[in-house]
Amino acid sequence: PRYPEDWPRDGRMRRKNMHGADDDLQTEADHLQGVDLNRNNEPFWATSERSSYDTSDLVYHGAHAASEPEIQALDAAAQLGPADQLSLFTDLHSYSQVHFWQRSANNRLTLLTERLLSTFTRHHQSFPAGKYYWYANRRNLPVNQGIGTTDEYFTHIYEVPSWTLEIEPSGGEHDGLPGGGADYGGLGRNGHDGFILPESQVERVRTELAQTFAVAYYQQTAPPSLKSLQLIDDATGATVFAAGWDVVDARHRSLFRFQAQPLQVGRDYRAWVAWDKPMRWRENGEVAALPGQSSGLLGIERTITSDAAEITGQLGEPSWLDTAGGAPGGYLRYRDDAAEWSFSLPANETNLAALQGIVDLTLGVGVRDLVSIQSDADPATVARWQNGAWSGYEAAIGLDGGDTGGVDTTLTVQATADDLGDPFVLAPGTSAAWFDIERSGEGFLVEMLADQRAVMYWFTYDTEGKQDWYTAVGEVRGNRLVFPEMILVSGGEFGPGFDPEKVTRSVIGSASFTWSGCDSGVMDWVIDGDSGPLRQGRMKLDRLTNVMALPCDESDPTPGVPSHQASRLSGSWYDPSHSGEGYILQVLDDLRILVYWFSYDAGGQRRWFYGVGTHEDDSTFVFEDLYTTRGGVFGAGFDPDTVESLPWGRLELELACDSGTARFNPTETGFEAGELALIRLTVLDGLECTD
Repeated sequence: PRYPEDWPRDGRMRRKNMHGADDDLQTEADHLQGVDLNRNNEPFWATSERSSYDTSDLVYHGAHAASEPEIQALDAAAQLGPADQLSLFTDLHSYSQVHFWQRSANNRLTLLTERLLSTFTRHHQSFPAGKYYWYANRRNLPVNQGIGTTDEYFTHIYEVPSWTLEIEPSGGEHDGLPGGGADYGGLGRNGHDGFILPESQVERVRTELAQTFAVAYYQQTAPPSLKSLQLIDDATGATVFAAGWDVVDARHRSLFRFQAQPLQVGRDYRAWVAWDKPMRWRENGEVAALPGQSSGLLGIERTITSDAAEITGQLGEPSWLDTAGGAPGGYLRYRDDAAEWSFSLPANETNLAALQGIVDLTLGVGVRDLVSIQSDADPATVARWQNGAWSGYEAAIGLDGGDTGGVDTTLTVQATADDLGDPFVLAPGTSAAWFDIERSGEGFLVEMLADQRAVMYWFTYDTEGKQDWYTAVGEVRGNRLVFPEMILVSGGEFGPGFDPEKVTRSVIGSASFTWSGCDSGVMDWVIDGDSGPLRQGRMKLDRLTNVMALPCDESDPTPGVPSHQASRLSGSWYDPSHSGEGYILQVLDDLRILVYWFSYDAGGQRRWFYGVGTHEDDSTFVFEDLYTTRGGVFGAGFDPDTVESLPWGRLELELACDSGTARFNPTETGFEAGELALIRLTVLDGLECTD
């Protein structure tokens, strides 16, 4: 063998696997048995003098490529990834404080690997210890040569950035470092003292490498892409424009665009923009360059243009957002994934002349992320790793394949020099039932409360076609309702077996509603609090009901119909001994009474029942026919033609201002007749009730 027989290559410092060796460290005859796993890989197996056919050699490459179970398991793990999601590979070794990497004929992969190595090395060197991981310049690397290492396999077969990382200490080639254990004050008497770090260095090395790898993983998640943009009227808080890119599939997004009112010359707005990953680093609470990156790349490039004429805009200094809450003052999903700034179209001669009538303006936004990667210029195609480079990552000129990105100019907004007055803002009359006309069979009950608060109930289905429901409490923001925590209630049981102590409430996601006027708007939702993958979507909103005595605007929605005493009882009701289920009542403008009962079946499945009834007097409401449904499916698979309404039973409510009784007689098998003692849970804004 090329190495002396007495080299300590067993135990913790064994180089080869245990092929042909036993577990007894006292056995001397097998200490050079085994295969060097970092010589056992395609495509350069047995092609270099740095591997050997000699079974006792420390760099014995095995009987054939991938002959060893460890290498086979590594490849199987990559396939389970799945393989098309793999974007980085590193093989950790000890020691010499270097990156060993190989160059393939894929020039884009070579450039992107070198960029990633630069990010890794500069970030790691920024720690107080200042440890620099050397790597060769690509120009000094031969193309398509190797020695059979695992990183070569992943470079050439999977085409992802790959390298062998030899962790510290140095090997004696770094300026100012003697190498091995002597880097930390040791004697450095032989070539083996670097294989085992001094105990005083272990935690530091582990922490610094973990944080540096997190930065590398961040870079390889994908270039940043604009996720959402809103323009908010300063005076009213109303969102006058909103746009967002919704994922269609692994390769495509679709653009959602909503404009409640054209932008007006001379009016002040706030622009809020969010991306699909965290974008800024902070030091002592202040935005700063990520260690190892340039502080000169922290700005946001913003443009306003029109094909029709020259436009001038006033844009304030951007502020990155590190508190939750969404637009206009919080981040979307990750801390510092969003920024906001003031925005206006001055009432100067240029704009007054250019913005006659309704004119389309193009908004441009470009930014670099934590590691200085430029944002995608066209979010319509999802940037993904493919064939050793980024695909669907466009430059400003529309080029895909340059791995550069650029300013996103995909969003257009309408503007005018006309004075349109204030945009629409929410009023008590927003309390109503709402639904998407293309998704009849599910919908929302919205209750506007005092102090700019609101309650939402979503009657819907699960993914298997069973009824389901969510609830949330949120706040009013101009023409929006924002519900940061959508709640899933579980553990209830219909009838006398109901135990409020068994009821649990968990945050399942979030939702927001935006209205363009009294009768229409949009709703978007995110579900990310269950065990499944993140799900999100949006729906149109169409008004289904008008609640008596609650106008939406200054006009009376029900001219000639006087308010009835019964209208004061609209709101939510429940029995405290059945906390976790309840009734939502709406006295409609034609004196019909709408009720929804959110409850369960005997097995604990969430159920909801609904009906339209009549009033026998000012406080007694009778619903001769309550209904239930089946056949809906949550999300994109919803088909209104599969939803069936089925008779469920009878309900009678006898209510005073703050208390009452519910008597019910179900006809569906598995439900018992009974009675509940109710108290009021909500009072709708704009309604007063005194006995």
